[in-house]
Amino acid sequence: MKNYFSRYTLFIPFVGSALLSLTSTSLFAQSTFKNNNPSWSHLSADVTRTRTPSQAAVLADKVEGGIVDTRGTRVNVNNGTIERTGTGRRAVMPDNLLRLHTPLGTSFKLSPSSRWYQKDGNTQVFRVFPGDQNKVGGRVGAARSEAFSYNTTTIEADGKTLTFSARFHVAKHNTSRDVKLFQSKARGKNSYTGKDPAWSLAMWAEKDGDIILIKRGDNGDRNIKIDTGFNVGQSFNLRVVDDGYNYKAFVNNMMLADGSYERGDAPTVARWGAYVQGGSHGVLTGGVNDDVIVYVSGARVVVK
Repeated sequence: MKNYFSRYTLFIPFVGSALLSLTSTSLFAQSTFKNNNPSWSHLSADVTRTRTPSQAAVLADKVEGGIVDTRGTRVNVNNGTIERTGTGRRAVMPDNLLRLHTPLGTSFKLSPSSRWYQKDGNTQVFRVFPGDQNKVGGRVGAARSEAFSYNTTTIEADGKTLTFSARFHVAKHNTSRDVKLFQSKARGKNSYTGKDPAWSLAMWAEKDGDIILIKRGDNGDRNIKIDTGFNVGQSFNLRVVDDGYNYKAFVNNMMLADGSYERGDAPTVARWGAYVQGGSHGVLTGGVNDDVIVYVSGARVVVK
């Protein structure tokens, strides 16, 4: 039987003074923690699904201002164990180059103490809880805590290549759903076809604990699944290079996937963390303590 709970994960209730504040009054932006993780029903009790960009902006302001309190417990990472290899030991790329997508908004500044995201040393900590689901737009399910390099992108025509690299460790797993850990995703629509071309290559933790890569099939073909040989509770390095059409994926410097996927002029961006796909199956089941926790150490995105 696979061990889905890392012995290196400690949950330490903590309430302390702010270490860093983006705004002096913002609970969302302060390094303060709670002694519990609120259930989704409690957290979202006064949250109405947004249908327009202006409604989404109002909700985002409430979150960033602390009116909707998204704080949770602190996760203490065993950095010496988790941040191994040169990749894991390096600093994460600067916060001002990143944004966070959560159930309550698509582009937040990174918060040190959010229920869904925090950082410990060189490790980003992503969490998704049972019941979490998207409240922005009409898409149901789609619970996520996902960072993305919003201005570090590439398209096929610019002759540049995007390289993402980081060390991954799924520290806690909820076996009710597959959880996406990474995607090389085209942002917005291809103006030639009017369609959202979505991701070319993705990485998942399956319900049974296997870590897999998935290559998107072209022209309606079935997606291709590749087993990385790693499972929940194990650490490994991922590197993905993508020029907006061709891509390659390396796990511990071994190439496991390559291919191409047409995205036209839609820019490709790297996204990583924890994401449960949308639809009726896009919600984790269980209690508040059955959350998913993903460690990503030393995450970097470079385009050249």
